[in-house]
Amino acid sequence: MAGRSFQHLLSFLVLLLLCAKPGLGKVTGCIERERQALLHFRRGLVDRYGLLSSWGDDNRDCCQWRGVQCSNQSGHIIMLHLPAPPNEDYSQDVIYQSLRGEISPSLLELDHLTHLDLSYNDFEGRHIPPFLGSLSRMQYLNLSHANFAQTVPTQLGNLSNLLSLDLSDNYLLNSGNLEWLSRLSSLRHLDLSSVNLSEAIHWSQAINKLPSLIHLDLQHCYLPPIPPLTIPSLSHGNSSVPLVFLDLSGNYLTSSIYPWLLNFSTTLLHLDLSFNGLNGSIPEYAFGNMSSLEYLDLHSSELDDEIPDTIGDMGSLAYLDISENQLWGSIPDTVGKMVLLSHLDLSLNQLQGSIPDTVGNMVSLKKLSLSENHLQGTQLQSFNIDSYKGNPALCGLPLLKKCFEDKIKQDSPTHNIEDKIQQDGNDMWFYVSVALGFIVGFWGVCGTLLLNNSWRYAYFQFLNKIKDWLYVIIAINMARLQRSLQS
Repeated sequence: MAGRSFQHLLSFLVLLLLCAKPGLGKVTGCIERERQALLHFRRGLVDRYGLLSSWGDDNRDCCQWRGVQCSNQSGHIIMLHLPAPPNEDYSQDVIYQSLRGEISPSLLELDHLTHLDLSYNDFEGRHIPPFLGSLSRMQYLNLSHANFAQTVPTQLGNLSNLLSLDLSDNYLLNSGNLEWLSRLSSLRHLDLSSVNLSEAIHWSQAINKLPSLIHLDLQHCYLPPIPPLTIPSLSHGNSSVPLVFLDLSGNYLTSSIYPWLLNFSTTLLHLDLSFNGLNGSIPEYAFGNMSSLEYLDLHSSELDDEIPDTIGDMGSLAYLDISENQLWGSIPDTVGKMVLLSHLDLSLNQLQGSIPDTVGNMVSLKKLSLSENHLQGTQLQSFNIDSYKGNPALCGLPLLKKCFEDKIKQDSPTHNIEDKIQQDGNDMWFYVSVALGFIVGFWGVCGTLLLNNSWRYAYFQFLNKIKDWLYVIIAINMARLQRSLQS
């Protein structure tokens, strides 16, 4: 009995060691129920380019199919990554090898799915299936540029584990109410670019309810203006959203956006408000406290006031574009404090006065555009002519127009006398060098022949040999010519 008990104990220990061995519990092959779901999903699509050719009975393991990834532990499908690849046959216009058709509800069988990417396919103006909101484990959803239309289903707000949502470039898609976003408490990346949000009046309040949001792209969304506040120090919702990237370009926003931006003054690195109707001046409180901001684009935003001195307080800026507005007045000297700035574009405004000397302190500046203004005086010569064109009163290199001071200096008698003296000096040294060269060359040869008898004898003997050789050559050639003429 004792021996049998010992054998049982030993067998149990061996089994325990085998189970603890790494990789022993690894599941191979996919789950049949999920495999059938994928096949059903494929039947709803038109695969013109054979992207799903690996999906079939020839390969029973669906975890090996293109775009499919399974969990090593459970075998469940966790990723369906099927963005349409670009067609390499087209060199200029990018054409994608898109799947067409509709998304089958069979995807609901993939209840462990965390990643779904169907971007750049063509779903022919269909609506986004509301049942996608039931895939509760979803963390990454990309349906961008996929020709979806109609209204974004509010059921997407049920994806409480979602980290990234991209519905951009579905030009027929709209959403009249963004309140469903407030339930996505884990969302870090949101891109709704080119989705029609013209009726989303309270869009800013919905954004304020996303406590984890870092990246927000709402360009060309027809966003309506935020209702204005009477006290600039207030912010809509007092949000603690840690936004780092914010693109609101190409909308209908006005200056009422500035107080809302204060919510992100300590976190923003990238801010694009171009192609809006901001109007008026740039408030000192709007950007002066954005100590971390590295990228600011305000071009084509209908700004029509002076550039505030506080613009120099944004010491972290590397990119600043406020071109194509109606800004007037002079360029403030404080721009020179932005020593990290590598791109500065103030073109197509109505700026006057001279270019501040402090611009020379901007050691990182690689791109400067001050063209099409009313600037005057001289400019930095370290940039090309395109940086300054369209300023009739600017002068000096690299421009062709000379400055008044240079003309006076050039036309003054003193300047002419100095030039004449310099020219005469140059002529004198030329003649001196020619004379010295003649003296050295002539006497170097002739002096040697006069003083050395053997060299003189050899020299004249050499000349006689040359004379005899030339005579013989000429005589022979003349004889040949006479014979050829006689024949």
